[in-house]
Amino acid sequence: MTGVRLSVFLSHVDHLIEGRNAKLVEMGWIAEQAGADQVVFSEHVALAQVIEGVGEAAKFPFQSDENYPDPLVTLAAIAGRTRTLRLATGILIAPLRPAITLAKMVATLDHVSDGRLDLGLGCGWHIEELNAVGVDPNRAMEHMENTLGACRALWAGGPSSFHSSTVNFDRLYCQPTPLSGEKLPVWLAGPPTAKTAQRIARLGQGWLPFGNLTAADIARGRDHLRAAEAAHGLAEGAFGIRAALPTIPGGGIDTMLDAAFAHAPALIAAGATHLQFPLWRYAKRFDEVGPIIEKARRRLDAIQ
Repeated sequence: MTGVRLSVFLSHVDHLIEGRNAKLVEMGWIAEQAGADQVVFSEHVALAQVIEGVGEAAKFPFQSDENYPDPLVTLAAIAGRTRTLRLATGILIAPLRPAITLAKMVATLDHVSDGRLDLGLGCGWHIEELNAVGVDPNRAMEHMENTLGACRALWAGGPSSFHSSTVNFDRLYCQPTPLSGEKLPVWLAGPPTAKTAQRIARLGQGWLPFGNLTAADIARGRDHLRAAEAAHGLAEGAFGIRAALPTIPGGGIDTMLDAAFAHAPALIAAGATHLQFPLWRYAKRFDEVGPIIEKARRRLDAIQ
């Protein structure tokens, strides 16, 4: 497949499914039929009554009882209903699961979807959520990197050994392994900085920018990625970039879509390989899902 991909964000759609998470499986099928290339789920495993955190925590716009079905389980169900749709997390909070558990769940999902998984990882920011699994929030990034390193070792096939400050094991087998082995696509979240780019060059295949960044922000992150590619002896353009389309309220759906996709050429020129479309901000009823995604698909096709 060539061209920029349309990624449809399926979190925060409780107003469409009315608390029936089984309808997310149908929504995945509808997205595929309507022309989406990828669906994306975010997560929290648990939220405190009073949400406190670091970094992005101050910007968290949802309540403590926001519906967050497990993304790996949900994507596995969608995998059984679809055939070509890429399945993505954006993000899965790596420190919330033991490395060997995460490795098994991810590899199994990759297998049952016939290799359609794009794993987006982050370290998390919610203090109570991290504390609940015994992770020091100030060491969350360390935990994430070690967890991913351990997963890569296990995905390569056993006997696998890995030693770090937080994860240690010797000569373990963890089957199945992903269809692409330790090269399973992993996308890492972060701001448009050299530090983020170097982490991606060491550990991943793509960048998930924090927040709704401008095209200038994406271009800055792309330039850091290009420098990291050169430093690590990788081909230019080795890393994907999934940029969020902006939501510009006002007028009807078509007006909003026109306004959002007016920003798409600049995001693509800045290096975006995937454009993430926030369905929850557009669809008000379940029967609008397919038609709205079709409209988004047509607008992206018209640009390319």
